[in-house]
Amino acid sequence: MLIEATQLQELLNKPATDTQQPIVLCSLLRPVGASAESVNEVDFIPAAQQFDIDQFSQTDAPFPHTLLSASDFERKARQLGINTHSSIVVSDNIGIYSAPRVWFNFWLMGANKVQILNGGIPAWRAAGYRCAQDFAPVSATGNFCAQENSQLLADKDYVLAAINKPGMRIIDVRGAARFYGQVPEPRAGVRSGHIPGSANIPYANFIRDGRFKPVAELQELFRAAGCTQDQELIFSCGSGVTACIGFVAAHLCGYQKLRVYDGSWAEWGALDYLPVALD
Repeated sequence: MLIEATQLQELLNKPATDTQQPIVLCSLLRPVGASAESVNEVDFIPAAQQFDIDQFSQTDAPFPHTLLSASDFERKARQLGINTHSSIVVSDNIGIYSAPRVWFNFWLMGANKVQILNGGIPAWRAAGYRCAQDFAPVSATGNFCAQENSQLLADKDYVLAAINKPGMRIIDVRGAARFYGQVPEPRAGVRSGHIPGSANIPYANFIRDGRFKPVAELQELFRAAGCTQDQELIFSCGSGVTACIGFVAAHLCGYQKLRVYDGSWAEWGALDYLPVALD
């Protein structure tokens, strides 16, 4: 599910008619609080197309980055030229930040040939490969057919029922200061704290130098949080984006029962009737 820059370069060097040549997608989502000057938004992998997470989110939903319905995702994926059997490589301009969310979008909708560029565009540049300054146009409309796997998702009621339930573990990947309510939430009207009974593994702990850490180190992070392979893990974050980093890390470690709480803290912290812990 991860691909290195050298491997991607080899695939892109194949003739355009080669069925192994992937469609490359890039996300430019900025981390919360980051300025345009602090991130590179001008270098892209040649032939890459933009996957705009905001465009692939419900515009009328009460909480940010809410996933699209299967029919809306299918329509937008086709507009990117995605076919049912397309090979897809997703990347982002941070390294590992929003690319796992893009990967999760496709994985949720039934695409099974999707990889994440480990290290993203920074790794591509560091390898000395040519960059482009524009996204590539879409040559033809695709025929992708979405088949949503709802068992990869959790809503607030599912999470509420999972609190302290044997065999289930809620993992919050926000930073520790937000998890323990030591700093205000960046979104107005959202309480500080965390879901009772949840464990905190900040998403940055899964990453080193913009790349996923080796599997042995990822496994130790989950063990330290009390996770076991027989448990179901539910991942939460601020708005459902970086939760997918934890999801991918667990997938790399061989965990089989995984879900993303798409509403995440933007929803949980905004609804007064849901319990909040600070300890």
